[in-house]
Amino acid sequence: MNVRHFADIRWHVPASKREDTDYDTEPPEGDPGRKFLVDGDGGFYVQAVRIPPDFTAPVHSHSHPEVFMVVDGTCTFNGEPMSPLDSAVVEAGQDYSFTSGADGVTFIVTRQAIAQYTQASS
Repeated sequence: MNVRHFADIRWHVPASKREDTDYDTEPPEGDPGRKFLVDGDGGFYVQAVRIPPDFTAPVHSHSHPEVFMVVDGTCTFNGEPMSPLDSAVVEAGQDYSFTSGADGVTFIVTRQAIAQYTQASS
């Protein structure tokens, strides 16, 4: 068992490709940020993502399924309003988007593999 404390993990600037992640640069408060909370332990990959107010993510998909759960703030996920502890299961290859609410949103993403990001064609 390995207990991880949220406060001990630094925020980093989210990148579309994992290999482009800059773990040394912490984004300013209020800017988008991500924390890798579990990185392969027990076969799980869990990350926290914070998004500033009124940000719309481009329509995209990932190569592996995920559980997307709001922990703070609100968002609209594929047109459906979400509040804290609401969740969505997204299948691999399924396009989706979200727009953060007026106070921004922080959410948790759980996967069983490192997923590749693919932006949908316009």
